[in-house]
Amino acid sequence: MGRRPLISAFLFSFLVFPATTVASHCSIKSWPLVRNISELPQDNYGREGFSHITVAGSVLHGLIEVEVWLQTFSPGSRTPIHRHSCEEVFIVLKGSGTLLLASSSHEKYPGKPQEYFVFSNSTFHVPVNDAHQVWNTNEDEDLQLLVIISRPPVKVYVYILPL
Repeated sequence: MGRRPLISAFLFSFLVFPATTVASHCSIKSWPLVRNISELPQDNYGREGFSHITVAGSVLHGLIEVEVWLQTFSPGSRTPIHRHSCEEVFIVLKGSGTLLLASSSHEKYPGKPQEYFVFSNSTFHVPVNDAHQVWNTNEDEDLQLLVIISRPPVKVYVYILPL
């Protein structure tokens, strides 16, 4: 009778140990589990006053469901008016600015652009295919955002305004 609890404990640990071991490894192939953001590649996509770092992504890191970006806007800089084939969640790490959003799901006037003030420690989201623009309207401080997107890689559609 004394052996039964011992065998049960052994079988339980045998089943749990492999799951724990597998979970402790990084799922991103060939990338260290802990990375220094300042050492990651940075781009501005030809826009002065803008910095984009892919913290974790589909192309660079092999992620399937989400992508995480760190974006910094100097005073006065902004994204073009655009929409894309994914949901976006933004976390404002520092600074303040304006979100322009022409949403069919957030407002009672679908498609009519609305302005939203965003600030340090605030968060906002943009639904799939809603046209939007992020703009650092603060004259004194950079606007820094952590951006989480679904369904990478992103297909972006940029609106060009006539002169």
